[in-house]
Amino acid sequence: MYILTRAEFLENCKDNIYLVHDADIEERYLNAGYHRSERSYRIKEQYKEFTVTCPEFRNGKKGAEPVVIIPSFLVPRRPYPVYVYMYAIELYGESPEKSQRWVAEETRKHFGLRSFAHTTLGRALKAFIHKIRETAKSFEEDAAESPGGDKASGFPTTRMTSALRKQAVRFLNGIPVKSGKGQAVIAFCELAEKWFKVYGRFLL
Repeated sequence: MYILTRAEFLENCKDNIYLVHDADIEERYLNAGYHRSERSYRIKEQYKEFTVTCPEFRNGKKGAEPVVIIPSFLVPRRPYPVYVYMYAIELYGESPEKSQRWVAEETRKHFGLRSFAHTTLGRALKAFIHKIRETAKSFEEDAAESPGGDKASGFPTTRMTSALRKQAVRFLNGIPVKSGKGQAVIAFCELAEKWFKVYGRFLL
């Protein structure tokens, strides 16, 4: 199980090691008898490879799922921060006259990446759209199966899900990717955090 926490800028970390820390969450699991260890991920940006070290908690029970606290920019098993993919998707959407190859090259330059292919953009775009549709469908079915779905299951109703989906799309379309890197990074991280908080799923 993953828990997303608010992220700082990668460039602020020391020796390319990003240490994840959330005192409140960690204290809660330690007080509940969990044992703390660490899990590391590799991520690329600014012509560097960063090590993201995350707290991991286990309760010692056989088959119990570990709890890992990760920063909002991290998507496990993906080599770049989530805002890199979202930036490329947003830039591609704002530039209908440009090709995916052009957008991929601009993304490489913007974030200091040694590689970011147009095929990576294409796969990320498909994954993002699929995740939105899949999430909306899943919650619509849950709401339909449960009388008064929003109250009985704790999930949004069909109408609420549709509105949230449109809101997420508008949010992404409104992020000013061309006005400054820092502002866009913060906005995309906040979007990833909000999406995970509502649906318990990653954007990609």
